[in-house]
Parts: sequence; structure tokens; C-alpha cells
Amino acid sequence: MRGILACSVVLSAASSALGSWIPYSELKARSSNGLLDCLERAGLDPVVEGDPEYATEALPFNLRFNWKPAALVYPTDSNGVAAAVKCGSENGVKVNARSGGHSYAAFALGGEDGHLTVSLDHLRHLSLRGDEVTFGTGNHLGDVALYLWENGQRAMAHGTCPYVGSGGHAGQGGFGLPSRLWGLLADQIQSLEIVTADGTIRTASHTQNADLFWAATGAGASFGIITAFTAATHAAPDSVAFSYTFADYGAEEASKGLQAWQQFASHPDRKLDPAVGLQIHVEPNDEKDVVFSVSGVYYGADIATVNATFAPLLAELGAPTSVSLQEQDWIASVLSLGGASSVAELNTTLAPDGNDTFFATSTFVPAAAPMMGRAASDALFAYFYGPGARTDVEWFVIFDLYGGGDSVVTGRGADYNAFDARDALYSIQYYGTIPDWVSDEEGIAFIQGMKKAVEDNQPETQFKEYVNYIDSTYTAEESHKRYYPTHTERLEELKDKYDPKRVISFPQDF
Repeated sequence: MRGILACSVVLSAASSALGSWIPYSELKARSSNGLLDCLERAGLDPVVEGDPEYATEALPFNLRFNWKPAALVYPTDSNGVAAAVKCGSENGVKVNARSGGHSYAAFALGGEDGHLTVSLDHLRHLSLRGDEVTFGTGNHLGDVALYLWENGQRAMAHGTCPYVGSGGHAGQGGFGLPSRLWGLLADQIQSLEIVTADGTIRTASHTQNADLFWAATGAGASFGIITAFTAATHAAPDSVAFSYTFADYGAEEASKGLQAWQQFASHPDRKLDPAVGLQIHVEPNDEKDVVFSVSGVYYGADIATVNATFAPLLAELGAPTSVSLQEQDWIASVLSLGGASSVAELNTTLAPDGNDTFFATSTFVPAAAPMMGRAASDALFAYFYGPGARTDVEWFVIFDLYGGGDSVVTGRGADYNAFDARDALYSIQYYGTIPDWVSDEEGIAFIQGMKKAVEDNQPETQFKEYVNYIDSTYTAEESHKRYYPTHTERLEELKDKYDPKRVISFPQDF
């Protein structure tokens, strides 16, 4: 695992524009325009191109992109967010939220030039009442995890990377290793505060503005700017982190290993405990030898339970070249998964985030037979161990178990919220850092080749994808087929209801 860059991440969103919008070139040419005047009157002090801080503030997480926002603003509360949205709407400028800024396609900066970026950096309030936590969406995952640990040793299921913004992560689903036990982060949300495209501050929950709540917990970036969540928390359990590495595998053994892993995870009689968070990692080491490993966390278990649980799988996989079993408390698990060495590193106000130049995409493998068939897995691992051992792209692939046994993720039901992959057994994230001497086109094609190996060898399956691993190459229409194939029609209807002018908008939006 590559520490921070291997974290489960990010925020995303999408759209086609309706109405009359001002081109960025025209906005830039005006020394004074309606948008900036409106923002100034609202006391929002916009940062625009030419200001000394603009280059830093408009720098994306993914350096493949160089979008130029018309302005960036930093409201201190939801009223300021509402004022910013109204200014954008009144002046024909599209608006986007930036919670953590980890969108793989830099959609927080618009996904194109000329948008208004509303940074939520100052919305960092946190409070715990009973078993529920309320947190502003300026908090990153590390901030929330640290607060919960230090205030009663509470916990939630969420992604691993400390710097991922809570707003996009929860608003688009939000998977973490405890999700089979507690659900996605979106599933744990009890209510939220959101500024919709008309500048209205609304509360949404299962009983209040329920249709908006349904949309905002799965496709949240399209329906407004979420300013706060209230979520259920859980007593933070101890756990065992486990890892079984098979450094001597070739492509054939690794393909057989995946087949055994998915059969183990979905066994109908020997149901896998939902307290198991389970992964496969595949990546080249420093010598470019491709390494296959099975790893994860078993919450509330001891080492003897781990050994007994995984004995049937290891009987199929063979003898590992190395084994690691580590008993740990909750916060040690959070640190390890996030690539952090100290609790202070979870406080994202103490140090800036990093950047990368990369492309990523994903696959959801359905729980229904054949899951991933042998022909597809053979082709996938032949690609990993063939071209993957020769490329200069620095890649890794993570298989994350969502279903199996009595998983809460799949047990919620297909229409629980807008997240549209309750039928998945597991996800695959394909990620590649593209070095300077490799062209973007070559790097993207290499990573896309992984997914293509699966799809070309199992054409009868319509594979879904995960919006938080946004594929920047998709059109809006293609993204909807991939991320929301059964929910697109309802999401389009709700978009028309809450944002008919497409004020909140980006290139893959509804």
C-alpha cells in the first residue's frame, strides 16, 4: 500500500449546462464584474487570478488538471455559502464545493474553467451528542476520526486517507474497511444541512426533505453544497490487522488466488463475519516484481479467531511468503490504514496535503454468478504480470470487499440511497501515478487496459463503477451509465426539481 496515495478516496460530481453562462475568457477580461461585486458585497473576499495566492489556492490534488476558477471564496458558515451560491446563480456562473479537494478529476475546481469554487475550509465545527456526531464539511476524515477517538473513543466507517474531505466522501457513498459491519459513511448519516442551488439552507433526513436526502447521500455533489452532517457513531473496537503476502505468485497463481478469494468471501454456508474488512492488493515492488497480497482488519477479534477464519482460504492460496498479524486498538488501525505514524498526522490543519499526477478508474464486480469469471481474471492478472511489470507508470490495484455474509452495505437494499452498487461483491480501484517522461495519453491507456481486460473477457456483465474513483475521461452520459445505472432517471428528476438552472454543475452532472 502506498500510504496516503493508496487511501480510499475522494469526492466527485458531474453535469451538462443549461441556461446562459458567462465564458471564463469574458469573466477574466472584466476588471469589475457582477460576480465579484456580489461576492465583495457579501463579505466573501474572493481570490481571483492575479492575486498572489491564486496559484496555490487553485492547485488541484491531481496535477494532470489546470482548471482556472473565476473565483474562490472561503465562507465561515452556511449563510456565507448561501450568499456565494446566490452570487453564482444571479451572474450565470456555475458553482462547486471544495471539501477536501481530492476529486480525481478536480471537479471541486469546476472540471473546466470559469466556475466559482466555494471552499469549505472554515466549516470545521465538531460536536458529539450521545451517539451522534455533527461535523462541518470543512473537516477531513482524519479530523473527524481524531475528534471521535478523543471524545469517548467513538468510531465510524469511512475511508482511510486522512486528507480526504468529509463532504464529497460521505455525499458520494464513502467506503471504509468497517463498512461491512456499519455501512458506508453515507449510510451512517442521520441528517444533513445543505445549501441548494437557489441559495436556501435546508435540513434533509429520512423524514424531512427525504427525496433530497436520498440524492445527497450518494450523488451529493450534484444537489447543492453540503455544509454539515449528523451521523451515527459506534464504540471503537480493538482489532487485528492481517496480511498474507504471496511474492512468488505468477499470473496464473494470482488469478486462481482471486477466484479462491471471491468464493471464500461469498460462501453461502460459511458466511464471512461482517466484522471482517477484506482486501487484495496488487502492485509492483521496487524491483518491478508484481506482488499479490490478501490483507485487512478483523474488528473485535483476536489472533486465534483470525487464524481460524482464514484457514480455509489459505488452504486454497498456498503458503504465503510472509504473514503479519497485529493486535491493535482503533486509533492504531486508523493510523496504519492512513499511512500515518502519529496521532498528530490526523489533524489536517497542521500540515498541507500532497499532490499527485495520476489517472484512476474502477470496477464493481457483482455478487451474482459468475462474479469475475476465470477468463476475465486470467486476462487481468496476465496484464498485471505482463505489461504491469514493464511500465514506468507507478500503479497499484486494490480489491475491496463490500458484500458477502451479512454485510450491512448490501443488506441496506438497492434503493436505500442514491449509491447504486448494493449488488456488488467487491470493488476494484485501478490507480497509476504518471511520471514526467510518460505522456498522459500513455499513462491513461495503461490503466484503462486493466479494466478493459476484465470487460473484454466478460462482455455479458454490465460492470458498475464507483463515483469516488471518478474516471475523468467519461462524458456525462457514460458516467451515469457507470455510476448510477438504475438511479439516473430519478436523479435527473430531482436535479430538475432542486437545480433547474444547473447552478451546481460540472462535466459529468445530471
